[in-house]
Amino acid sequence: MRLTVLGKYGPFPKKGGSTSGCLLEAGGKKIVLDLGAGVFSKLEKIIAPECVDAIVITHFHFDHASDVPIFAYYLQQLENRNLFNKKIRLFCPKSESTLCKTVCAFKYFDVQYVGEEEFIFEGLKFSFYPMKHPELCYGVKISDGEKTFACTGDTNECPSVEKLFEGSDLVVADGGLLERDRNENSPHLSIEKCVEYGKKFNVKTIISHINPLYSEAEILKSAGSDERWKIAEEGNSYDF
Repeated sequence: MRLTVLGKYGPFPKKGGSTSGCLLEAGGKKIVLDLGAGVFSKLEKIIAPECVDAIVITHFHFDHASDVPIFAYYLQQLENRNLFNKKIRLFCPKSESTLCKTVCAFKYFDVQYVGEEEFIFEGLKFSFYPMKHPELCYGVKISDGEKTFACTGDTNECPSVEKLFEGSDLVVADGGLLERDRNENSPHLSIEKCVEYGKKFNVKTIISHINPLYSEAEILKSAGSDERWKIAEEGNSYDF
């Protein structure tokens, strides 16, 4: 499997950056996980977006899904030129948010609403887990039978976090806060908590959803130094 980080920030991008999004290449398939602000243009630099096999939207906050309509506009332009005539599978929660209703109304997506369940898609197993966040959110594990990738989406501590880390080979985790700013009612994990889970389960961890208001020094100090975890870097790929 190969993971490429397309966007690492939240809830808004640092100048020149993008909010949450990544590309997973597994089993010969290309899967985009979240399409936050600026992610579509980053995706275009790597692959032709119409070659994407599936999209996973963990939840319908704008910093995770605002570029899905942009993706649809792109597909519309291709369709108008007789260059696109299919649908892309879209896994997402069935939210009451306006953004969810807007996204799922586009004819270019084959929408699969998810709960706490599993799906087999093109030989890959997608397992979804409910997370702890103000908007309905599901983390996901994707396995090809040999390797397993997991993404927490946005969450604070909850039983599903451990389920996502356990048995995975690489996890993209929500490090939206520093521990000093986190409490039990926060919408995000902290960078320190991501490190804690990575240590506990001995899993390679990419810490993402970085708040651009934190300084690089604060971020690096909170993460510490260990080969098992890294702060996400846009454009970087990780093979596992």
